[in-house]
Amino acid sequence: MLFSLEEDNMGFLSKLFGKKDAPQAPPPAAKPAAQEEWSEGSSVPQELAASEALLLFNGEKPPVFLDVREEHELDAFGFIPNSIHIPMHEVQGRTDELDAARPVVVYCASGMRSMDVGFFLIQQGFKDVSNLNGGINAWPGPVSRRGQ
Repeated sequence: MLFSLEEDNMGFLSKLFGKKDAPQAPPPAAKPAAQEEWSEGSSVPQELAASEALLLFNGEKPPVFLDVREEHELDAFGFIPNSIHIPMHEVQGRTDELDAARPVVVYCASGMRSMDVGFFLIQQGFKDVSNLNGGINAWPGPVSRRGQ
């Protein structure tokens, strides 16, 4: 046996790395930065439920819906009518196609890529950015197809 668990009250990592004192307990978990920023409402995209997004879509002044999926995904699954399509990997070079003063709802297939794009847009000065939670997979509204 290489070591004894009782020996000097040393933990496995202390033995492995040769520390002579017992490992310190980790500090209490801090509130994640995203939660702090969310509570301040400054730099995190809002999570928008699909039902809420549909209400905005049907409202008097709908936001810009930004689709960040790849071309083949639009062909296979359709897209939210009147949305702007800029694939995620092209957003950095095409932000000038969006109006930073207008609300933007970013979506992808499930909401992961769009959250990343939402963070990026806020860093670029966009003030009202939301992420469609669940992406187009959760979208209860109309879906357009190319050529229709």
